[in-house]
Amino acid sequence: MNTEQIADDFYRDGFVHIPNVLEADEIERLRRRTDELMDDPELQARVNPERHDTRYVQTHAAATGEQLPFILRNTIELDPVFSALLVREPILGLAEAVVGKDCRFCGQNVLRNLSGIAIEQWHVDGALHFPLPEDVLRHESRQRPPVLWLTIQMALSDIDTIAHGPTQYIPGSHFSGRHPNDQQNPTFEGRGPVSILCKAGDIYLQDPQCWHRGAPNTSDRTRYLIQSQYAVDWAYRRFGWMNRVPVPTQVLQSASDRLLSVLGQQPS
Repeated sequence: MNTEQIADDFYRDGFVHIPNVLEADEIERLRRRTDELMDDPELQARVNPERHDTRYVQTHAAATGEQLPFILRNTIELDPVFSALLVREPILGLAEAVVGKDCRFCGQNVLRNLSGIAIEQWHVDGALHFPLPEDVLRHESRQRPPVLWLTIQMALSDIDTIAHGPTQYIPGSHFSGRHPNDQQNPTFEGRGPVSILCKAGDIYLQDPQCWHRGAPNTSDRTRYLIQSQYAVDWAYRRFGWMNRVPVPTQVLQSASDRLLSVLGQQPS
């Protein structure tokens, strides 16, 4: 499948699966480093208020109530093995095919799903970019809604049965202009969930507006998945560079919570 066909399938369905991209040695290196970092008590406790994700290791409550390490954040700050992945081909080339040749990094995480851990609520990432009123059924499929940013998911373990907690999508739902219509059995134009059953080294592209979730990991296998996100250049410049103007300490100290929020700071 060539890049043009991959992009066409992505625009049509809101996701597309490409097998056999990462090599075995890359996968082993990424998994090993992920485990080292996520299990480091010092990193688990680290907080940086200057980051969008202030914690480096996000936890998830297990059925027992225990908080287990789940998502590794701010990865490119932690090891070059992660930043190198941003420009690896064909990953970067596929991102450029969707969001443009001048696309920009806008996030990277590693998910480590132990048994029973998942983001299992159906959702879109962030907010609806192009919401529609109730009397408009969907976006016109002949006019592709702009993709402001996308996620490229990379499997670091085999996720080849439902029990392993695959990512699931509702095909075409990125045209809905709506949030998922049901948490138990969402459908869009008669189509229900599609599971990405994949092998370690496979990747898949995801439109953040396509309804999706991680199915529960009910197996005894740990699920590893790394996510790299790329944004269109103008959005990166507008929402990235423009909000890096230094704010004097005395302004922050006297600012209201509302001003702090507008400035992207954490209110006290």
